[in-house]
Amino acid sequence: MQSKLFYLLISVVILAADQATKAWATASLKPVAFIEVIPGFFRFSYATNRGVAFSLFADSPFEIRWILAAISLIAALFVFGYFKSAPPDKARLNAALALLLAGIVGNLIDRVRLGEVVDFIELHWRDAYSWPTFNIADSAICVGAVLLALEMLREERAARLQPQVSSSHAEERGVGSSDN
Repeated sequence: MQSKLFYLLISVVILAADQATKAWATASLKPVAFIEVIPGFFRFSYATNRGVAFSLFADSPFEIRWILAAISLIAALFVFGYFKSAPPDKARLNAALALLLAGIVGNLIDRVRLGEVVDFIELHWRDAYSWPTFNIADSAICVGAVLLALEMLREERAARLQPQVSSSHAEERGVGSSDN
């Protein structure tokens, strides 16, 4: 069992890595456009995004910077509140919330500071297909969301099985039996 402090430390480390790599991308990639890491598959490529995932709302004529920052702040506060109330022995849940918190805050810092999010990781298949460029914060959010979904499914399954276990125990003890 890990303490809550351990999970907060994970969050801080991921947040620091996110901000450090975004600073590196801005300084190193912006002037050269991209660095091919695995030809035909993976490169570091400087990009920014004023919108949300997959650049949705990026071309909005409205100044959405503060709206998206406010939504991110509310999401971060909600995740932190959930994290505080989560049982410390639920490792997957706490890890998921730590990842979500780090990712949300990482992109929130960019929105407030720059008005846009810095992205730099690009997966592509030759020149035929390219996944939208992303960053460490985006990765943390995705992994955290998957872990949270898995935990919710596990808990839902456990809740569905619980009444069956209780009723079978009741039958073994003769409770509710109509043999009289």
